[in-house]
Amino acid sequence: MGANNLNVNSDPAGSRPSARHRSLFNSIKFFVLCHSLLQLSQLLVSGYMKSSISTIERRYGLSSQKSGLLAAFNEVGNTILIVFVSFFGSRVHRPRFIGGGALLACFASLLMALPHFLNGPYDYTDHSDLGILSTVFSFFLTLF
Repeated sequence: MGANNLNVNSDPAGSRPSARHRSLFNSIKFFVLCHSLLQLSQLLVSGYMKSSISTIERRYGLSSQKSGLLAAFNEVGNTILIVFVSFFGSRVHRPRFIGGGALLACFASLLMALPHFLNGPYDYTDHSDLGILSTVFSFFLTLF
C-alpha cells in the first residue's frame, strides 16, 4: 500500500500555502499597484517642488541660484539612489528594498513641505520678517 500513496508534489515540505490561500499582499498585481502609486506620488512631489520654487524664493529671501541648488538636490539625490539600488538590487529582497525607499521618499517629501507648516501664513506685504527658516536655509546652502 505504501507504493500506492506516492504524492508527487513540487513542495514536499508543504511550506507554501495553496493558491487560494495566498494573501493579497503576496501577488504581483498588488506590487504593481503599489509601485504605480509610488511613482505617481513621486511625480506629484516633483511637480510641486518645481511649481513652488518661486514662492520659496520670495518667502525666504533666497536668490535664484540658491533656490535652483535646492531643487537640484532632489535630482542629485535620486541619481545617487539609482546607483545604490543598482548595486544592491541583485543582492537583497527587491520589494522590501523598494518599500524602504518609498518610506524614505515619504520622509523627504514631508521634509520639503515642513517650512510651510512651521512658518505661519505667508504675508505678501511684509518683507522684513523672513523667519528663522530663512536663516537655516541660507546656512545650509552656503555649505554647498
